[in-house]
Amino acid sequence: MIKANLIWANESNKVETLEDSDCLLILTTPELLASQLFHFSTPAKTYIEQVFNDENFSGNKGQCVFVQGLKAFKTSYISDNENSGQNKISQQLAEVKRVLFYGVDFALFEASDAPSVSSRSSTLSKTNDPSMVNRSSYASDSNSAFNSKSTSDLSQTNAPAFRYLEQQFDALFKKLKSVSVTLEKLSLMALSTAETASSDPVNVVASHSQFLSALLRSYFKHGYHFKGYKTNNRSVSNSQPLNDNINANNEAINQAIDIRGTLSLALDAKHFNTAQKRLASHTIRYESALNDAMTWSKDLAHMPANLCTPYYLAEQAQHLAQTFSTVSCDILNESTLQQLGMNGYLAVNAGSQFAASMPVLRYAANGLEDAPPVVLIGKGVTFDSGGITLKRSPDMRHMIYDMAGAGCVLGVIQAVATLGLNVNIIGIVASADNAIDGKAYRPGDIIAMHAGKTVEVMSTDAEGRMLMADAISYAKQFSPSVIIDVATLTGAAISALGHKASALFSNAPALESALVEAGEQANDRCWPFPLWPEYQDAITSQHADMMNTGINSPGAISAGCFLSRFADGTPWAHLDVAGTAFTYTKSLSATGRPIPLLLSYLSSCAIKNNQ
Repeated sequence: MIKANLIWANESNKVETLEDSDCLLILTTPELLASQLFHFSTPAKTYIEQVFNDENFSGNKGQCVFVQGLKAFKTSYISDNENSGQNKISQQLAEVKRVLFYGVDFALFEASDAPSVSSRSSTLSKTNDPSMVNRSSYASDSNSAFNSKSTSDLSQTNAPAFRYLEQQFDALFKKLKSVSVTLEKLSLMALSTAETASSDPVNVVASHSQFLSALLRSYFKHGYHFKGYKTNNRSVSNSQPLNDNINANNEAINQAIDIRGTLSLALDAKHFNTAQKRLASHTIRYESALNDAMTWSKDLAHMPANLCTPYYLAEQAQHLAQTFSTVSCDILNESTLQQLGMNGYLAVNAGSQFAASMPVLRYAANGLEDAPPVVLIGKGVTFDSGGITLKRSPDMRHMIYDMAGAGCVLGVIQAVATLGLNVNIIGIVASADNAIDGKAYRPGDIIAMHAGKTVEVMSTDAEGRMLMADAISYAKQFSPSVIIDVATLTGAAISALGHKASALFSNAPALESALVEAGEQANDRCWPFPLWPEYQDAITSQHADMMNTGINSPGAISAGCFLSRFADGTPWAHLDVAGTAFTYTKSLSATGRPIPLLLSYLSSCAIKNNQ
């Protein structure tokens, strides 16, 4: 687990940033290089300049130079001036073991100068359709974001610029890894003199919430590491079991060592007013909550199916409720599901040695307990063998990721509870294990679903829609404002969109637009697909109300059509994240998506509730 630490510093206490740092990262430009070197002691400065000459480094955009061994200059330190505070920081910098200088272009930090990225949103912005786009560039006034008194600043970003910025910071952190710099103890410090402080890249980054978000988002992404289960270094998963009764293998998990890495960010306090400080602190809090949620979601997804069972997910949901007073949890066990007529749900789990369950989480801000909730449903198939319609064996091991949607819902509720968003949410973890034995459901079976509709099973590998359909039907009893389900549902979604965007299906244009916009703002994009009546014909059955797969039809759309029949008139959206929640055929590839999209959407809902 890694985190970010913000220090409002002056010349005398900046050195605190360096105390536990493995490396100091200095963003620089050709114009700023001289003033930044001024902070180093004379011998250190001389040595650094020699390295610059050897490496041909001048601070231009994308240039990188790594300087090691500065601590050797400690004994020969010579003061640069008589200012005691300046002497202190210079001496501390002389003791830094490793410094990485990275050249940036200030155009990078101007949203109006960022290249236009082709997207649905940028195209729609030319139509001036306010329901689809809401762009508020920070470039015209560096302090415009700080004039607002609400958290809406977080969503008022130029999405193509944010995406561009994150790409640039991705390149930076990849560069760090290429020179073997650990991201676990990294410091980023404003090193300007009084004359240049307002132009220092670190101060500029922190002055714009979207730039600071992009920096933190990229840092957290590249700093993630799944600890695994190797016994030689006692390095195991971050996802801790809640008791010792789940599995004997969990004894190793209980020995986890939680090593926390930190990005220390030191800003010149005198160059930020109170509102600017508040926004920078709020941005770090938001991104930290998002990172914690994504880390938990990824850790859960990477766990093997013998440890991450439906029962384990239920315990994780209970633990979440125990952690936050604003969250409660009810577990619907197998007998309750049978009484409710959740036959599609139970059919998926019929061949498993593990009992089915369905955790139902509730989060409500004060005063919103009776408001129509946003219902989030996550597909939690802890392992998907395909059932009797068996999957191909070479890639079957990656089906531990088929519960990524459930992990996403758990993570979102954790983030919302951490931030205390003014929303009302119900989260449903639709968990099952699609295994094979004599009790497993079969192709040709006809199943009466919770909604009373009958389904002819054409493929037992189309299990996710059976599970989610019953959960969607069940969710309608809460009279929700919207239902959003998240599922690694179809390989066809990967064929259509690859691993870049989630497939979006909805029966409500306003909800579809809001999710597209939220994805743009969070750089976690989705792309809408049609649910025209013509596509419904493909799942028509001669024996039941519908089939669970289509004939000669686009698979992702057929799945969306199937689920839409259970949402009926409730505003509903389905996010097929088969291509974005993990990378198919790659191990340890869980991404935590679409948590950024959903948290962005829920933040927008909270802003509306505040008005």
